[in-house]
Amino acid sequence: MTIMPIRPIKNAKMKKITKIYKSALVSVALLGFTSCNYLDVVPVETADIDDILTNESSVISQLYSCYSLLQGEAAGYHTVDAVDGLGDECVLPQEWNYRSSNEQYNNITPETSTSWANPWKELYDQIGRVWEFQELLANAKDKLHLNPNHYAQYMGEANFLKAWYHFRLLKYFGPITIVDSRPAQNIAKKDIPGRYHFDYCVHYIDSLLTEAEAVLPEKYPQNSEYSRATSLTCKAVRAQLYQFAASPLWNGSFPDRTWKNTKFQTPGYGYELVSHTYNREKWVKARQACKEAIEAAEAAGCALFDIDASETLRKNQSVPLPTIPGVTDETFRKRVMMLRYMMNATPGDGNNEIIWGIPTRNLLMYDIRTNPSIPRYVMLTNAGAKIGGMGGLSPTLSTVEKFFTARGIKPALDSKFTPESDWFKPASGDVINLCMGREPRFYAWLSFDGDEYSTRLNGGQPAYVHMRDPNTNGYKASVGLKYYCVTGFLSKKYVQPNFYYTGNGWTDTYTNYVVPVIRLAELYLDLAECDAQLGDAYKDEALEYLNRVRKRAGVPNVTDETMAKTGETLLQTILDERFVELFNEGYRYYDIRRYLQGRECMNSSNFYGLNAMVTGPTLEEFNKPTKINQPIKWSTRRYLLPVPASDYYSTPNMVQSPGY
Repeated sequence: MTIMPIRPIKNAKMKKITKIYKSALVSVALLGFTSCNYLDVVPVETADIDDILTNESSVISQLYSCYSLLQGEAAGYHTVDAVDGLGDECVLPQEWNYRSSNEQYNNITPETSTSWANPWKELYDQIGRVWEFQELLANAKDKLHLNPNHYAQYMGEANFLKAWYHFRLLKYFGPITIVDSRPAQNIAKKDIPGRYHFDYCVHYIDSLLTEAEAVLPEKYPQNSEYSRATSLTCKAVRAQLYQFAASPLWNGSFPDRTWKNTKFQTPGYGYELVSHTYNREKWVKARQACKEAIEAAEAAGCALFDIDASETLRKNQSVPLPTIPGVTDETFRKRVMMLRYMMNATPGDGNNEIIWGIPTRNLLMYDIRTNPSIPRYVMLTNAGAKIGGMGGLSPTLSTVEKFFTARGIKPALDSKFTPESDWFKPASGDVINLCMGREPRFYAWLSFDGDEYSTRLNGGQPAYVHMRDPNTNGYKASVGLKYYCVTGFLSKKYVQPNFYYTGNGWTDTYTNYVVPVIRLAELYLDLAECDAQLGDAYKDEALEYLNRVRKRAGVPNVTDETMAKTGETLLQTILDERFVELFNEGYRYYDIRRYLQGRECMNSSNFYGLNAMVTGPTLEEFNKPTKINQPIKWSTRRYLLPVPASDYYSTPNMVQSPGY
């Protein structure tokens, strides 16, 4: 079943308007601002603009252009080249010089923010595009004789996109400038708004979601419209919004109590930017939003992806079950394969877990999600040359240790697991004890020395990882500094099980790839987190939704007895589950910050791997915990990104993020 990505229709007028956007100095094009970069404009009266919307097809074309950043952002949604792409889960070769690594190194500054390192410009730019679309549509409404319901829906989608882009800014920057109307074109610099209070921003985003939800359908009949906003999408984003707002960083524990505006005042809040008083009602509101989103999703047919759907897909694609060290149980192996399919199977494949996902082009997905993960050498081409991926997306040793054992407990807390003193000793061939007896998600999403990376990658045959062999997947400086694994571990998440090299080229299996932006398992864990924050009265509900995720993952339920044995609280148990279930999906970056765990988790002392950056090491030399030799550095300022220097200095009402 074909799912096509949303993208602008390429017509002559579309090309003209694209040129207009490119000619703008910086963001929020056509809004009327002329006094600062991120809200700069081009002239509003041009021959091209008046006749852009000539029929309903052209309306949809322009609407799709409003999604264009989302498509690009979601295609690269929290990937290795995104600022929020790593957290403490993985590292990359330092030579890649990607945004996510520079964030780990504390290298992002107001000066670098003006170029490649900061999403401030591109998000405000897209908000400007949405405002322009709404104005053009309103002006053309009578001329086009649009169906009133269609008109309301298009406006609703635009409002949702404004909400989403503002929310993305809020997560990156905290209190932000709200673009809630088109200002006068001759506005003075002193009248350009600065940052609004965080809670005010939350209410504004919610108001846009509410307005959009009232006019959007629950779902679309055509799979080609799969990525478009729905009323269900609005509910799910609202749940994320209020969970984010209720978190300690924004609910009384912001580290800088002196940070506030000096000139600009938020209506009802004055100069304050952040509330420094804990408010339990924020968690109450977040819980309610999560409940409503889950109930609506389940009523619309959303459900966790399961083995039955996965097995149908696997058999249709003739993909063998994986070989897992020490595991012969067929159900376990089927579950591992199901978890691999879960991240890229579409609704047409029987995956109804994705509440909102963005289909994208195969080449883009290979470049930004698969290529960095796949081992360096997989096989030989027909001409005899070695072929493979970049093999540089390297999970940290901390990540490996956070995934559970087969008993659903972290290795360090599982009294029945191999003693820690023996973790790095060989168990079977090249495989060490730490990689034996683990849960299905471990084998679905992580790879290690001696592991079968994929059942088909090697020309339709299994591809095994040989991390100590410099002539295959191991470190070899002469190959080039970019193509190596830093920690000795690799990621498999997002790599399609039926993807393989043919001898002439990679198979074109990514056309219908869907990047999950919000999926049901995440909402279950969001609700469980809210319940845990609200105390014992909601403990049973928290355990119910936590254990729904664990049951699908194939690990035992959490009970009071389980937590008594591990010594962890219900909240910590849920956060542990979030780490594993949402690994490499971009949530970890924000979970660390929401709970002010930066000093603990993002300090260089927390970044270890195996001794993988050695040519041809022995088994004993390789399996030695080694501190990652990169300039990783935590600073409290990293809780927020900086406003680009050009926008900060050109806007009198703007205050910089703390510490920059």
